[in-house]
Amino acid sequence: MKLNEKNIILFALTCFVILSTTYLFLNPIQPKESKICDIKEGDYVIIKGYIQDLKLKRDKYRHVINISRIVINDGTGNLDIVAFGKTREDLLNYILSYNPMIKEGDYVEVRGKVTVYNGKYQIILGNINNFKLIEKRNFNRDIYLSPTPTNIYASKYGKKYHTLNNCPYGKRLKESNIIYFYSEEDAKALGYEKCKWCESHETSK
Repeated sequence: MKLNEKNIILFALTCFVILSTTYLFLNPIQPKESKICDIKEGDYVIIKGYIQDLKLKRDKYRHVINISRIVINDGTGNLDIVAFGKTREDLLNYILSYNPMIKEGDYVEVRGKVTVYNGKYQIILGNINNFKLIEKRNFNRDIYLSPTPTNIYASKYGKKYHTLNNCPYGKRLKESNIIYFYSEEDAKALGYEKCKWCESHETSK
């Protein structure tokens, strides 16, 4: 049976698709290590830099329950890192798997395709293997609030913490606004200062 011109073209296209697919399977496109200042939309890149901004969602005891935003900076610019669905869950678990957890200042590697959203460059992680900690640089300990009452307490809207139950200023706090700390060091690390009344009356004991 003779092949007409249409069949020849169709056969050639089929062969081209098969050969192209086989080549890409055997020789996958490799990302190129780049600087953020040099990237453009559509590039498949590897970026190494420190975490400039890490926004986390926490529960009332400061346990991390979600990631809001990750921005990395390599000294030439910054780049948003985005993850969805299971990859987002895996990324959260990966961040929390370190002790202390991965934080701002830590040095990481990210790989993926560059996209643009609202005028900003970003990489959408395809899977957790595209995000890797290279060097832990921030060793500030993780701080959580106590779920049960302790003798170190404050208002979640205030700036002072108290250590005496009979403190007249501590007694003014609304019960629903009180938070409890495991230690005074934790309270100070979260930006609270010790109540002067508590401090003076502890000293006078």
